Amino acid sequence: MNLQYTLTENDYIAFNKSHYTRSPTMRKQFAQSRLYMAVVFFFLPVLIAVTFTGFTYIVVGVIAGVLVAVLAYRIYPQFYWKLIEKNLKKGLRGGKSKIPWEKQASISLEDDGMHFTLGDKVSVSPYSSIHDIVVENGAVYIYVESLQGAIVPAGVRGTDEFVSALKEKLPSNT
Repeated sequence: MNLQYTLTENDYIAFNKSHYTRSPTMRKQFAQSRLYMAVVFFFLPVLIAVTFTGFTYIVVGVIAGVLVAVLAYRIYPQFYWKLIEKNLKKGLRGGKSKIPWEKQASISLEDDGMHFTLGDKVSVSPYSSIHDIVVENGAVYIYVESLQGAIVPAGVRGTDEFVSALKEKLPSNT
């Protein structure tokens, strides 16, 4: 079985977002940084009130701090994901901001394993090295060992049959 498709930077970004939302380490880091930002934004108005007006307006500073902290806590996820997207695009484009990233890809199931081609690079992964297959929003993410994987974007014809055939070839099914 063979699938051929074009892999775009949006597919790569969707994979990373999916991975970040499922990774316990990334979820913990996100929760901690969101809380830290809220605490920092709480103390800013309080420090400004104490520094410039003395203790006269400390209550106003605390109220403003609570409001700003709640606002920062609510807005932080949008800021976080935009920063992740920006950094991923920068990495994919080699630091150039105007060049979109797009590669021809193919993935096939052979006797010796899964063959994945991205541009001119080919990798062969034995079926025993496949750790997880995630289907999310029509896309398929195949995790191979710890730092390698394959992305099949949403909308590729034959994806369901491919996933079924791949699952049948995994060692846990024999």
